[in-house]
Amino acid sequence: MDETKKTTSEIQAALAMPFAAEDLEWRIQMAFESSMQGIAVPYVTNRAIQNRLDEVVGPQNWYNEYQPWHGTGKREAQICGISIYFEGRGFITKWDGAEDSDIEPVKGGLSDSMKRAAVQWGIGRVLYNMDTVFVGIEKKGKSYVIKPSERPKLDKAYMDMLAKLKLKVAAPGGVQSLLTPQRAPGGTEKERAVEKPPQPAQSQKEEEKGGKVVDLAQYRKAPESPVWEYTVTDVKVQKGMSGENTSLMLVDQDGKKLLAYTRGTHPELRIDARLYNVRKTLKQKDSVVFYYLESFEILDQAA
Repeated sequence: MDETKKTTSEIQAALAMPFAAEDLEWRIQMAFESSMQGIAVPYVTNRAIQNRLDEVVGPQNWYNEYQPWHGTGKREAQICGISIYFEGRGFITKWDGAEDSDIEPVKGGLSDSMKRAAVQWGIGRVLYNMDTVFVGIEKKGKSYVIKPSERPKLDKAYMDMLAKLKLKVAAPGGVQSLLTPQRAPGGTEKERAVEKPPQPAQSQKEEEKGGKVVDLAQYRKAPESPVWEYTVTDVKVQKGMSGENTSLMLVDQDGKKLLAYTRGTHPELRIDARLYNVRKTLKQKDSVVFYYLESFEILDQAA
């Protein structure tokens, strides 16, 4: 097939087609050491991205390039541009960047910047629809990694998301597909190849509201029989550019887990603390969904 004969919309649809589960890699976005659980986020492997570009536009009709971005004194960064040739318009380039990673810093930074540039072309963008996935983790050197036994759970979460969106899945095409079973969880290829869906509803996100975290020092004693909404199962204090934040792993009365954070440090927010009168705002960063706690109260279990 002559790739240059494809229309722009056909190229866009082909680039954005969801990858097979085998072509994804998963990393720990945040680790909670006390419970040995973490939040896993998916990425498309660079080999799968290259194969997708070769297949859709032809190897002669695309190229990538890197440029220095900025240096913070601690980490260097670079941007990657992916250029695709369009008949009558020439090469069009889209850019994005990333900092050097903790493991193999320069190589990791270059790889991550290409993955982000690929998202600008729609490659792997569907991963931003993933819900937060909690997994078991284990120590590896100074870092934490996902337990290998969690891979089937992750593949299923991905396939469930695609099934909900009624998206067709591409055949495995990256180096990762050589290392994992060819049949991903979620049914046969025929069962997974369904019609293209409408765009996800924006109403799934709550309207962002202004708010202020309640000063825990000013909390009054809880009522005798308050209805608690969430139990804190893990706590982690993180340092940011604007100060310290507290990240929380919460579970509701139905056992559903969710990630939340609030500004500052609060000793009262400890494991097994129960929250009620919670006001929260849904937010998303990359493929991680979390809640910002605008206000809340803590059940005094000693009452």
